[in-house]
Amino acid sequence: MVAGTIFLACVAVSEGQVGDVLRRAQDKAQKAKKVADIYKPWTPEQERAIGEAAAAKMVHIFGIYENPEMTRYVNLVGSTVARQATRDVPYHFAILDTEIVTALSLPGGYVFVTRGALANMRNEAELAGTLAHEVAHVDGRHLEREIRTKKSSQFAKEEAATRVPQGPELANLAGDLVNGALTTQVSRDKETEADKVGTELAARAGYDPAGLRNFLEVLAQAADSPQNKKQLGLWGSNHPPFRERVATLTGVAGGLPSGGKALAERFNWYVNPVSFSKGAESARAAGRELNGIVTKGVVTLQDGTLPEGTKVKIRVDE
Repeated sequence: MVAGTIFLACVAVSEGQVGDVLRRAQDKAQKAKKVADIYKPWTPEQERAIGEAAAAKMVHIFGIYENPEMTRYVNLVGSTVARQATRDVPYHFAILDTEIVTALSLPGGYVFVTRGALANMRNEAELAGTLAHEVAHVDGRHLEREIRTKKSSQFAKEEAATRVPQGPELANLAGDLVNGALTTQVSRDKETEADKVGTELAARAGYDPAGLRNFLEVLAQAADSPQNKKQLGLWGSNHPPFRERVATLTGVAGGLPSGGKALAERFNWYVNPVSFSKGAESARAAGRELNGIVTKGVVTLQDGTLPEGTKVKIRVDE
């Protein structure tokens, strides 16, 4: 009788232990699922909705530089390098109306370059390399990963893969993305990856692989002047030092096939730095307002003048 009682007690203890083990296993499984949901990439629908809302906020902050012809040109160059990326994302490129020298990217394929950056470029290869760097960020989901790991919203804490955020939740996510794009220092390894991959994308598209490197070298020289700190604020504060990036990219570009195009003449046709000067009349707009007579290749203006040093592009009507 005593032996039977001891046996039943042992069985009861064993069943209780098994129950505890099962409960702990279930808790671990639930936690693992939450972690997996947080780190799981956004679906195309989520990425598109969140990226579009963030892009609208970015445009609200800076405004768009209204120049359809130049915008088409930037989109053509951007689309050319984006076709070399690995993910199938519908990219959109636009020019932000600010003198700050930077380029930005958001999930969903929204890539911005500022008129301040364009004014400091010298050829199409530099533009292509800069846009390719931002495409590489989108392709690698770099900013998206930063936002997901912060778990700063209810959307990030729940089963994010099951729905597309809307309303205030979408607005909050968009705000986090814009704040991240403007202020967050993406990890150095991600920036180095974007530099390397962007240079490779541009080279595969047929551009001089030294384009991004050369543009960063220009910025490195400009950064030596205290008066340029405001214009270089974004790239100077949330990116690795320019000279460090130049040194790394010198090796990357040197290992890629040579013979890529710089296309300075085509760049200078579409991008006229004089037109970016704040407070100065756009050369293109001025050209629409001025009448002139062409005699043996010489243009004589009948009304008004252009600022000294303005580059004028003339198309002869057939």
